[in-house]
Formats: sequence, C-alpha cells, structure tokens
Amino acid sequence: MRKKYISFRDSMSSDSLLEKSSILAQRLNELDCVKNAETLMCYVSFGSEVYTHDIINNWLSQGKQVCVPRVVKTKGKSLEAVKISSLQELEPGTYGVLEPATGQNNTVSPDLIDVVIVPGCAFDLHRNRMGYGAGYYDRFLKLISDNCLKVGVAFDFQVMDEIPCDELDIPMDIIITEDKII
Repeated sequence: MRKKYISFRDSMSSDSLLEKSSILAQRLNELDCVKNAETLMCYVSFGSEVYTHDIINNWLSQGKQVCVPRVVKTKGKSLEAVKISSLQELEPGTYGVLEPATGQNNTVSPDLIDVVIVPGCAFDLHRNRMGYGAGYYDRFLKLISDNCLKVGVAFDFQVMDEIPCDELDIPMDIIITEDKII
C-alpha cells in the first residue's frame, strides 16, 4: 500500500506538485492555531512529498521558532526537534533527507512545540496516518504535549476512507489537503 501511494505521488508533474503544495500551504497558514503558534515543527520535504520549504521559509520570515526533525542514530529509531534559522543550515542526512548537521545543538523539547507538521504515505477520514514504516514519527509524537496540534499534510488522492492501523499508530488532529481539511 505504501509503494502504491508513493508511486501515485511520484507520477505527479513537478508543476502540479508545487501548485497543490502552495494551495495546501495557504490553507495551513490560515488556521488560527498556526497563526498563533510560537514554536512549530515541520518535516523537510523530500522527493514527491508535499513541498514544505516555502512553509518553513514563511514561518521563519514571520519570526516564529521553527524546528525540523533530525534522526538520532545513537538512540535507535528516534527523532529530535532542532531549531533552525535558515534552510541553508541543513545537509543530507539519514535517507538523504535534509536535516540539521549533527553538530547543531539547538534541540527543542518536544513538549514545547505548539504545532507539528507530519508527512505520510496515506491518511484516512478518521485522521489515521500511514507513515513510511519505521515508526520515527509515532515514537516522537508520544513525547509532545497534549496541547500540540498534530497536522498531517497530503495530496487529496492520499486520503482514503480507511487505512490499517494499530495501537502504536498516533492519529492526527487535522489532515490538510489541497481540497479539504479533515
């Protein structure tokens, strides 16, 4: 199922990906919880994922504290939130995804994050998320505050009626696509 949805995403033209990502970003930034957030965490898009570089740059230009994930290899399969001031600080890390260099020590405690933007292969109408299979985000999301808003972003075709999930999977609070908010 993961391969199927990644394949659908990969078949989009880059123009379509950027256009839909732009619409989605506008919907995201219109949310009061995002407007009022002081500390936001957002994944750095890779390949055919919803493009997040403009979202991150927009928040940085507004003076918000922006964190991006970094894989921590010494603690098993875990993520940490690292505050950045520019996307230029990032370098290819685990799986080739841009992340802060290992030497950067601007980590932010997960319980201080107001909004976290989460990628996925597929989502469903119950706000369940199918990630990439390694469980990085599910483990990280267990550490955030109950007040932190978990936002899944996806293209409309990535949202199904129902996807398989288990007790280890953390549902989203909101899912945003270019066409709707769930």
